Amino acid sequence: MFMYNCDREFVMKKKYHLYSSMPMLGNHKSYAEIDIGALKHNYRKIKDIISQSSKNTAVMCVLKADAYGHGAKNCCLALLEEGCRFFGVSSIEEAIDIRNVCNAVKSDAEILLLGYTLPSQAALLAEYKITASLIDPDFARELAKEAEKAKVKIRAHIKLDTGMNRIGFAAKTDEDISKTVSQIVEISKCKNIDICGMFTHFSKADEDIEDFSPHSFTTLQAERFQKTDKALLDAGIDVKFRHVCNSAATMGFPEYHFDACRVGITLYGTHSSRTVDKYGLLPVMKLCTVIAHKHTLSAGDSVSYGGIYTAEEDRTVAVIPIGYADGFIRRYTGATVTVLTKNGARTATVVGRVCMDQCMIDVTDIDAEVGDKVIIFGNSADELTKLAKMADTIEYECICLITSRVPRIVTGNT
Repeated sequence: MFMYNCDREFVMKKKYHLYSSMPMLGNHKSYAEIDIGALKHNYRKIKDIISQSSKNTAVMCVLKADAYGHGAKNCCLALLEEGCRFFGVSSIEEAIDIRNVCNAVKSDAEILLLGYTLPSQAALLAEYKITASLIDPDFARELAKEAEKAKVKIRAHIKLDTGMNRIGFAAKTDEDISKTVSQIVEISKCKNIDICGMFTHFSKADEDIEDFSPHSFTTLQAERFQKTDKALLDAGIDVKFRHVCNSAATMGFPEYHFDACRVGITLYGTHSSRTVDKYGLLPVMKLCTVIAHKHTLSAGDSVSYGGIYTAEEDRTVAVIPIGYADGFIRRYTGATVTVLTKNGARTATVVGRVCMDQCMIDVTDIDAEVGDKVIIFGNSADELTKLAKMADTIEYECICLITSRVPRIVTGNT
């Protein structure tokens, strides 16, 4: 990538993040409002929910994927102000970023790297006080070797695979558990690894809270976790800190809150609208744009690529400058958005295919004008839920798809 420096000379950068050099201007045609006040509200609500089952259960706020697209640094600062002292991330780069934020405000918050990292980065894990996840026996041994070479000691949590079948020490059968216990006992003898926690990840908690059953797969996974924990205690290993609940399980399975709950999507008020509304959580992100152009689509004319929408009668069409390169994907054709007109909020429908940078909305029956603000989602949780259903996906993916080209504008601070 070529960039100008201050002396107007070309500089080649071989490694860079997309859009990192783009300027932040005073006004933006499309942007995401990030309501820090709503984030703090949600954190307090979640703490209250957890405190009903246990006063000692910590809240681990998951900030991976740039806080699900909300901006990890600002979210981290806001959560630190609310008293959070435990964060979860997915990469060492994310972990270092969050550690730097914590250091800036003199916080010693724990940061757990939930997935894989290169064993060769052992020295960095120690330098930035990042807690690693031991995802399998071979990885644990390799990390211990690298830690020994670097002359450092690394804090680590054991990851158990109780049924997700992704990463983790096997813990699905009695034979698995027996073998895993032996492996953990062996790893506990490594002087460069400090096992200070253990966790698993539920694969069906979202579905199970909708149709609770005492014989749910979530219950089975929790039982496998507890069985492994007991076998470890019998073998003389106390992992000290146990956590199994993701957002869904935090809300629906209080009996499994244990020492910490890992909250991600619910923290941002964008879980399924049914879950969010039930607990009074607020959407943290509001995706906004403006009307850039307005014209008449004559009867018989089509709009956008492929001509999939043809007007049966004269219609008024407005163009909004947001498209799939911003994360407003083609599957959202037919979605409804909110136009803030001089006469109040009005609903409009996306017509024709969504383009890379633009899409069209039918404003025939509303008094919309160029410059009017358009809210894609964020007024209420159900707007994002409807978009997710249109795209046959989940709310998580919808917000993570909002690209870094879209500026994040921080609002609220209560």
